[in-house]
Amino acid sequence: MRFLLRILFPVSFSVIVSGCVPILVGTGVMTGGYVVIRDKRVGDSLKDAEIEAKIKKKLYKIGPQLYSDISVVADHGCVLLTGSVHNPDWISIAEKETWATDGVVVVDNCLFAGEEISASQAMKDIYITSACRTALLCNATVKSVNYKVKTMNGVVYLLGIARSNDELKLALSKIQAISGVRKIVSYVSIQKKRS
Repeated sequence: MRFLLRILFPVSFSVIVSGCVPILVGTGVMTGGYVVIRDKRVGDSLKDAEIEAKIKKKLYKIGPQLYSDISVVADHGCVLLTGSVHNPDWISIAEKETWATDGVVVVDNCLFAGEEISASQAMKDIYITSACRTALLCNATVKSVNYKVKTMNGVVYLLGIARSNDELKLALSKIQAISGVRKIVSYVSIQKKRS
């Protein structure tokens, strides 16, 4: 039993901290409490996960290399494509396939063709993403679960919904203070006040 707890606790914690929505466990879906406390509905989160999966499946059908070169993040139907592709034609192909996916309302194509990102830079990007999530999580003023973070080559892409302009400014300042962040590209929208 202890062995099982040693495995399940880190997995559960990483789900909550990373904001990864569904992990398939057997025939059910486990969310680690993530969707429940998010401002969007459970159905919206599952729809975004479905959009990501559909796009990745399309990319894989075109070619496994395209699949592995491109990262896909969806939030409220807005899709962010990041990565370095070997073939410049893949940039427009990936965007076209993304637009043709049901549920996609916006495509932010941040793909580039050229030099592959080094292993050391990829590790730095993972560190930066983790540090960004931690910085947002550890600030009580920021509702961290409303944000998705992706880092590529030192550039931090931030998606989600801020409850106010002040919250967004605070989130951006926390991210900017992290070592290794070269630039922040924000796709965050401000939550409309309910009447």
